[in-house]
Amino acid sequence: MKIGLCLAGGGAKGAFQAGVIYGLCERGLDFDVISGTSIGAINGYYIYTKNVNKLKEMWINIQTIGENGVKIVDNTVDNSLAIDLLSKLEDNSKIKKNFYVNYVQIDNSRMNEVVVDISKESYEQGLDSIKYSSLLPFRPSKDLSPSEQFKKDLMDGIYNGYKLDGGMINNTLLKPLIDEKVDKIVLITMKKDFEVPDYVKQSYKEENIIVVKPNIEFSKNATLNFEGEFCKQIFNEGYEISKSLIF
Repeated sequence: MKIGLCLAGGGAKGAFQAGVIYGLCERGLDFDVISGTSIGAINGYYIYTKNVNKLKEMWINIQTIGENGVKIVDNTVDNSLAIDLLSKLEDNSKIKKNFYVNYVQIDNSRMNEVVVDISKESYEQGLDSIKYSSLLPFRPSKDLSPSEQFKKDLMDGIYNGYKLDGGMINNTLLKPLIDEKVDKIVLITMKKDFEVPDYVKQSYKEENIIVVKPNIEFSKNATLNFEGEFCKQIFNEGYEISKSLIF
């Protein structure tokens, strides 16, 4: 059976996703095709290179970075520490599997989705694609919410030429898995109320779509809450949920 894994985006909530991944791999589940967006692209790289123990280590031992857990560089949430960790991983995979990630290319104040298969890129290009996929725009404003500020900045051309977080345009990269004709899709989302899109239901029976989601609704602030105890707590919650999943 060909199994596809879709890893949604969600910032620090990716600790929950990582806990699920660790638990599933501990049970011996193997994935034939992977897709990831934003933090899902980062988590996915650990699976892609067969470094799931390192994935756990990263989230359990994560250190708070900067004010409110984030550092702002060039109007984006700095993700260089996470990418540096990926660059230090040894590739333990014996067989290269397709690993799709997406990011947003901004030109002339317009957002366009770019989807790439990491297995078809060079090592450096692959890490760059993951960096783009997980690079959130952020320009704090006293008067506007982050989303409203980004919309204004987008129209003002501030982000022209940038390659940014794929979750802004497509947070669940499912189409590549469908195109690969996987027999079963495992989707790990951080949204308690997530519903499978109709176009996926048209291609797969309900029993062949396994959606893994948290038991609680995360707060709006959780996306940038890279505080150590929070990440450790939700990693463990994801791990516990993984034990009850039936395949």
